[in-house]
Amino acid sequence: PGRLPLSQVLHISWQVASALAATHAQGIIHRDLKPDNIMLVPDEVSPTGERAKVLDFGLAKLVQGKGLAGAGTRSDVIMGTPLYMSPEQCRGAGSVDAKSDVYSLGVMLYQMLAGRPPFVAEGSGEIISLHLSQEPPSLIELAPHAPAELAQLVHRLLCKPRDQRPTMQEVVDELVQLEARQGSSG
Repeated sequence: PGRLPLSQVLHISWQVASALAATHAQGIIHRDLKPDNIMLVPDEVSPTGERAKVLDFGLAKLVQGKGLAGAGTRSDVIMGTPLYMSPEQCRGAGSVDAKSDVYSLGVMLYQMLAGRPPFVAEGSGEIISLHLSQEPPSLIELAPHAPAELAQLVHRLLCKPRDQRPTMQEVVDELVQLEARQGSSG
C-alpha cells in the first residue's frame, strides 16, 4: 500500500496499538503483526466511519507469570513474517516478548507514512539480516509530510534493543497526544 493521509495513519495506529495494549495486559503477544492481519470494518460510531480490528492470533504466545499457562516455543524456530519481524524475532522465537509487537507496529507505521517498509530486499534472509544489523532510513527524508514527533516515535519503536522501545500502552498514549495536536492544528 502507498502512503496514507496523516489523520488515517494516526487513527488506525492508535486503534491497533490500543487493541494490542489490551492483549499485552492479558499476557498475550501477537507475534505476526502485519497489514494483512489488520481489517478495517465500517463503524458508525467511529469518527472516521471505520474501525481497525487485529486478526489472526495464530502465532500468539501466552506470557508466563500472568496466571496463564506458558506456551513453550523452541528458541531455534523463526515465526512470523520477515518484513515485519523484530530483531529478537529474527534471531528465534524463544526470546520474543510484547516489545516485538511494538517493533512490528513501528514497521507498519513507517510503511503507512513512507509508502514502503523500512527495509527492502530481494529475499527473506536479506530482510532478516537488515532487521538485525541496519538502522532504518530516516523517515523524515522519505516522508517529509510526517510531523517530526511522529517520525521520532516510529524510530523509537524500531530501536534494535527492545529495552529502548516504549511499551504498547506508552505508544497508545503518545498517539493520543499526537492525534489531539493534529486535530487542534488542522
